[in-house]
Amino acid sequence: MGLYLGHESALRYWLTKRGDECLPDCSSDTSLANATANRSEIFSSALPFDFSEMRPLHLLVSGKNGRRHTRRVKEHLFSPVMPPGAFRVLAGTAKVASPELTYLLMAQCRDVRELAVIGCYLCGGFSISDEGMGYTGVRDPITTPAEIATFLDRMPGVYGLNKARRALRYIVPNTASPIETLLALTSSLPPMLGGRMMPEVAANQRIVVPKKLQNLMSADELFGDLYYASVKGDIEYDSYDYHTGRYRLDHTSTRRNVIEAAGIKVVSATWGQIKTFELYRDFWWLVENNFGIRHKTYSERQLEAQEALYNMFVDPKFRLF
Repeated sequence: MGLYLGHESALRYWLTKRGDECLPDCSSDTSLANATANRSEIFSSALPFDFSEMRPLHLLVSGKNGRRHTRRVKEHLFSPVMPPGAFRVLAGTAKVASPELTYLLMAQCRDVRELAVIGCYLCGGFSISDEGMGYTGVRDPITTPAEIATFLDRMPGVYGLNKARRALRYIVPNTASPIETLLALTSSLPPMLGGRMMPEVAANQRIVVPKKLQNLMSADELFGDLYYASVKGDIEYDSYDYHTGRYRLDHTSTRRNVIEAAGIKVVSATWGQIKTFELYRDFWWLVENNFGIRHKTYSERQLEAQEALYNMFVDPKFRLF
């Protein structure tokens, strides 16, 4: 018998994983035949976080026999046969849904826009707090869109699959912060989900530093925050947290100059430029203008969707789990 963490509990586990923490090994389990929600096992297991009635523990079970209706625990029936690696081993007999399975499980309870956000966070280069928001540090991506796609192909007929595949099209991997994720999704999502019909964007795209400028950067390459290859444009998000002080300001200015010397147009984004939705819209007009992208007109519903996407990221009450 054992506990199998899924849904919000699995999401919480993966998104708070920091760069100095090892990833758990894959389990050979391909079903939930041994899953339990037994009270004694729940409270004797070394789980990775606390839980409460406000933030219950989410467990996967295979049938009614596995359900116990324990307070502070939410049980989810999930019965398909799964490929090896669908779970990762935690302490003792506890396991957690893999990042790919977690994404599919969240497709059962979130809309496409929120699922695209979750996908970007799973495929992003940063961790968030145990409160389900914010930024806590740099880390390698937990998974990739290609790995998610491969997993989804091995789960035919599962509830949420079509939504998961649709949202997968909009995921931009390798974003380095929540605000970079907002900027990336504004580029990748369709207008009815809050996007702006921008050219294809890549986060943290490698840019070769011209040889004569490599001494300035002490490197032969750098990575553009959000790069639009078709128009040779790059958005650099200059966070107040990481771009203050003489050294960092010098580095940021030098970085921008070097990117422009490589023949790439640069627009810098700061919080002051995008701190309200009206300013955020003006910022995107500036991006389109500087990158030579045709300005578009949006319907009232599309503008409402853009504002909803923006508010999702800046609302201090919004939580991913």
